[in-house]
Amino acid sequence: MDSPDAVIARLAAAPLAHTEQLIVLRDGEVLAEHSFHGGDPDEPAAVKSVTKSVLATVALLAVADGVLDLDDTLGRLLGSRVPGHRRDVTVRHLLTMTGGSEPALDLRGLEPANWLDHLLALPRIAPPGTVFAYDNAAVHVLAGALRTVVGDIDAFAAERILAPAGITRWNWPRDPEGVNWGGAGLELSAKSLAALGELWRTDRLGLGTLLSEATGERVRPGGGDPRGFGYLFWVDVYAASPVFLASGFGGQKVCVARDLGVTVVLTGDVERLSPDGGDNGDVLPGLVAWAAKR
Repeated sequence: MDSPDAVIARLAAAPLAHTEQLIVLRDGEVLAEHSFHGGDPDEPAAVKSVTKSVLATVALLAVADGVLDLDDTLGRLLGSRVPGHRRDVTVRHLLTMTGGSEPALDLRGLEPANWLDHLLALPRIAPPGTVFAYDNAAVHVLAGALRTVVGDIDAFAAERILAPAGITRWNWPRDPEGVNWGGAGLELSAKSLAALGELWRTDRLGLGTLLSEATGERVRPGGGDPRGFGYLFWVDVYAASPVFLASGFGGQKVCVARDLGVTVVLTGDVERLSPDGGDNGDVLPGLVAWAAKR
């Protein structure tokens, strides 16, 4: 159990000095808030792979609306543009990073005007559902598939997720075809991330068992990583309580301990990352334990 003062001191020094913002809430009340390097908690910035968890929430809402099934295949959703070796990959496979295609983490160098066709053509390296592989390409394919059932993804997210959370300032880039980036790119402020964490914690979207399924362990990544993985959420245990995390490169974290009523947000500046590769997420277990006792 670490007090915010002790944590702030750790985050201000190498190798965790890339941290920009810290917010800790218990039952919706702000217990601690700190800005590093003169940062503004109201200013949107790239939240990297936290985007994935927002996209997962879009998928869950589509399921709740009855326009999507987790076992819908790419072949059904995207039709003839899907090569034969990818047609049996399901939404559930993509949400759990078990789609079986060759991973592609950096999509910025893609030259084709149509990203989806390029990403769909990546070779199959394992049967779907058998191997976890962290994969930005698969999540962007998921975004393309979701667009066929919900329409414009950022318009859907704005109405169904961001507005209910009280979020009014945001940006979500698109690929050349108009598909919002699935794996990263969304820009939100630290306070908006806290509002998003509270939306998930309280399930104000009314997702019920779908949210519990998404934020529970569905697959074990392995490779020395002790965490579990749900539907584009990481899963762990802090203070003897289950937690789930939306996590992005460079220190972007939304950690939710629903049973304890705790939400913790961290943001980071990738330009300040230490060569030592420090992970500011290391402070989360102690902060959750501290907040749970307040």
